[in-house]
Amino acid sequence: MEINSIYQVYFNCVLKTKEEVHSFISEIVCQDNPSQKAEVINQLNEREKVGSTLIAEHVLLPHIESNQIKKSQILLIRLASPIRSWDCQTKDIHLLIVILLKENESVQIKKEIALFTRSLADEEYLTRLLNSREKESFIKEILKNQEEK
Repeated sequence: MEINSIYQVYFNCVLKTKEEVHSFISEIVCQDNPSQKAEVINQLNEREKVGSTLIAEHVLLPHIESNQIKKSQILLIRLASPIRSWDCQTKDIHLLIVILLKENESVQIKKEIALFTRSLADEEYLTRLLNSREKESFIKEILKNQEEK
């Protein structure tokens, strides 16, 4: 569900592995060009090799900048049940906040995404997102955060 031009919310997603998550993200990115899904998955995997995307307990922040991306977006994926083992170090993932940035994005969009990323440093905000049991309260939390900016 799209909240505004940048934010997309996927609540109670049934994704059980890192591979399923990467495939799900690639489907969103490559709706117009399914032949590029493998490239997006590869870019997500390469990003993880650089370093962990874990930003808080139970929360991952996968992110890529790519010419495969036609529209910059922030995907908020609240899992129906946790991914118990993301990789050998990362366990028990409940929430994925995915930043997809198209190459040569406008300064305005980059600023909006940067503003959102700074809000992720607020542990209370992340806790409220993690504790949201209903889609409406989850979306309300995101919107409230944006209004405060």
